[in-house]
Amino acid sequence: IQYEINEIITGLIGVVLIGASFWSSVRRNRALAAAEGKAGSDDKTEVSSGV
Repeated sequence: IQYEINEIITGLIGVVLIGASFWSSVRRNRALAAAEGKAGSDDKTEVSSGV
């Protein structure tokens, strides 16, 4: 290994990648919910199994 990278730097890179993935997931879920709200306005209700 030619260069030593501090473990704080590698840890922060990991945190940034996880944060970006989380934010991307939140944006996708909001977009899907908005699209479902526009297309699925036929009063269907979701029933939870309670398990």
